[in-house]
Amino acid sequence: MTWDTGTAALVEAFQSSKLSRRQFVRRLAAAGLSTGAIAAFLSACGGAPDATAPTGGGQSSSGAAPAGTPTAVAAIPTAAVVTAGAASGAVPLKAPEPNPKRGGTLRFAFGATTANYDMQQGANSNVLCQLYNNLIRLNIVDGLRTIVPDVAEKWDMAPDGLSYTFKLRSGVQFHDGTPLTADDVAATYNRMIFPPQGIVSSLKDHYSSVSGIEALDPLTVKFTLKQPTSDFLLTLTEITNAIYSKKTLEANKNDLRTVVAPGTGPFMYKSYQDSEKWTLVKNPNYWNKELPYVDSLEFLHVPAWPDRGTAVLTGQADLSWNVSGDTWDEGAKRKDIINTYRVAAFNGPQVVLNTKQKPFDDPRVRRALHLALSRQTVIDAYKSQEQVVLTRWVQHGSEFATPTAELVKLPGYRPDKTQDIIDAKKLLADAGFPNGIQGVDFLCASVAPHATILAPSVQDQLKQALNIDLNIRVMERALLVDAERKGQFTLVLDTPGGTNADFSPVANSYFKTGGAQNFGGYSNPKFDDLLKQADQALDRNKQAELLNQLQDLLDQDPPWLWIGYEDHMLMARSYVKGLALEKRLVSEWGRVDTAWLDK
Repeated sequence: MTWDTGTAALVEAFQSSKLSRRQFVRRLAAAGLSTGAIAAFLSACGGAPDATAPTGGGQSSSGAAPAGTPTAVAAIPTAAVVTAGAASGAVPLKAPEPNPKRGGTLRFAFGATTANYDMQQGANSNVLCQLYNNLIRLNIVDGLRTIVPDVAEKWDMAPDGLSYTFKLRSGVQFHDGTPLTADDVAATYNRMIFPPQGIVSSLKDHYSSVSGIEALDPLTVKFTLKQPTSDFLLTLTEITNAIYSKKTLEANKNDLRTVVAPGTGPFMYKSYQDSEKWTLVKNPNYWNKELPYVDSLEFLHVPAWPDRGTAVLTGQADLSWNVSGDTWDEGAKRKDIINTYRVAAFNGPQVVLNTKQKPFDDPRVRRALHLALSRQTVIDAYKSQEQVVLTRWVQHGSEFATPTAELVKLPGYRPDKTQDIIDAKKLLADAGFPNGIQGVDFLCASVAPHATILAPSVQDQLKQALNIDLNIRVMERALLVDAERKGQFTLVLDTPGGTNADFSPVANSYFKTGGAQNFGGYSNPKFDDLLKQADQALDRNKQAELLNQLQDLLDQDPPWLWIGYEDHMLMARSYVKGLALEKRLVSEWGRVDTAWLDK
């Protein structure tokens, strides 16, 4: 068995008893090795793994799993990852099918507006990610099951888990002809993790374990960590991790909100008609000479889920990452021309509470809302649009998620609201509101199902149960985040979340004191301390214990009125190939450079 230097040092430490067997397994997991790879290492070193990590798979309308079954994707955070040694000299991605056809335009239908053009300051990453590369990425062609090289062709982890060194591909160029170097990577991540004054990085808290980034030579960059963490590599795969050129960052004083910065990605920017359509064209000088296959991408702005499904059904669009339940059902009946898939997503509709405003600065008031809301009622009302799953705070794709059988017994989540409403009324009375609360501002996006189904459902329930009077205020989706950042809300309905099954980025960004997206101003020192412990825990049993404590705390002192995470309902014309949608573990509205059109 051939190992890179970092892994070889780990093996030596294990074989010389400097590391226990459990420590060895955790270090391998932290490095991103799959369960199978860990088993191979233990076998080579004279051992066997404790247990097999759970696995999951995307569900097609033609697959064996019923369409309504939630997808388990617990293996993603620490399993099924290409190792540093295996990544060395890895072959660039290509379509999984033989003889892919070239040419044509791939058309998407989803909400394609953007607040700005800066991927790390709130831009529409689902569109703009096509212009850029990451260091590493989730593998499109195996259904996002593994982490593979992007512009970093290989990487090594130090034996102590406190640093990662990435070797970049040579010959990569930005769209303006500027060569990609380690200085560009260092500038990008230093801005992202340690943002200068005036820059509000939405990703800063995803990298709370990183203490420094430096370019060692033109093609080598090193990340130094404060402590080992099992999710570092996975976090690097998030599609918002676009690498910008140092030259462009300096020319724009680190603020790219008003410019479409050149990337190194498979497509280049051509045009954007606000609230209508984006057009991107093939990069003829892309470093992966095999890709892309299509000549151009079009992203049609279709905010309503039924309209997205209709666009695919009628051939106005080729693919949508999430359509309404009724159009998805119609597509599932038309297997001759349509493919449908249901996969776990890590966002969902939630009501963010402004804890800086009275009376929502009182945990008793927030807990009362948490108890009184029937999540089952909201989910049922919304099912024709999106498929929200009854979940707690940890994502339903995680191995640490609360099982549904346990969840439905908990106050706030149980279907019988009798005792919950009694307890909620007492909490309100103790807080000084025995007769309810009047005139509460409730902001939501102008997305029709949010304004006409979700918000009214929450409004009606809280009025009936607790005499809390919510005044719905509708705002364009593109402006909503800016209003949240400025604290211009009391309650706001949004769809926050993460990009994988790891709770840490969500918790650090949204709930930790001072988190980059903690727009409600929530602060609980006990939560912060437990989260720090959970982030540093490499033992899964300890991590599970800490995450359960975190969830218990959030139930008692909720920053949001929690509803649930979603499953996404993918729909594509049958001629869309190259994306292995039938293998997907999770929803990722990301890069499509391996896509091709069989027509």
